[in-house]
Amino acid sequence: MTLSGFALISLCAIACVSCLGAAAQSDRIVSSQQKAFYEAWLRRDLRNDELRSITDEFIAFYRKKGKDRAGINEATKPFAEFTKFLREKDGTPGALTWRHSLLAVNYFDPDMQNTTELRLLTEPDPVRVVDPGYKRLMTEKDVVALVNIYHFAKSDGDPRHKELARQDLERLVVELDRAYGNYQTATELPQFYGEAAAFWAGVQQHWPHLTAEEKREARAYADKTYKALMPTQMYAKLFGLDPNAAFSRRQDDFAAVMVFINEVNMQSIVLSAIRNAAAKW
Repeated sequence: MTLSGFALISLCAIACVSCLGAAAQSDRIVSSQQKAFYEAWLRRDLRNDELRSITDEFIAFYRKKGKDRAGINEATKPFAEFTKFLREKDGTPGALTWRHSLLAVNYFDPDMQNTTELRLLTEPDPVRVVDPGYKRLMTEKDVVALVNIYHFAKSDGDPRHKELARQDLERLVVELDRAYGNYQTATELPQFYGEAAAFWAGVQQHWPHLTAEEKREARAYADKTYKALMPTQMYAKLFGLDPNAAFSRRQDDFAAVMVFINEVNMQSIVLSAIRNAAAKW
């Protein structure tokens, strides 16, 4: 299964929500699949109370949609592939891209608030910066990766990862939140900021095998992001995407470039008008 297809199915299937008034009874098949998936996601064993809770939430959600027990059990089948993907690909840029997409779609689902599911989904990599208007977010790994990407872009050496001191991390989170969070003066959180961890993992993983030109492209993109468009195959490689998803991601950057050019052109027109008016004084 391609990553784009995998992500699409997973986002639909995983968004199981709580029905707090329902007395859903644990089911062995649901419980088994949920246990395997969340333990792969969390990289730890589930407690019994956590397993009961996520099982009940899953069953309650599908009962609310009119599914009988057979239908509920059928809904668990994709989780086997999700679990396999996490176990085999964890830590790769593709897995980090998928994790982020899955986390974001559940984080912004109103019905997911205050659920055990969302608490577990956010446990390995907490959400630190949230842009509610554009439904984008940064996790702690994204924040740390962004600093490393900045240093990499300004250097001429190999990509080297460095963890941030806790006080520096918290200070940066405050600044990012002020710039892109839920404030009237905030601006749109750049798409790349929520992909920083995946991109940084891709750069580190593939750097030894990149050609000189590919290294130049990767460093230029790290420095200027969408203003330094890469070939589609580089999006595929560094973000861990299949060809279709990589093309779509490049198109997102191309659209951002067009917006930027239009803004620059408009500013030039306005500036020219001001100059002409001033020349007549």
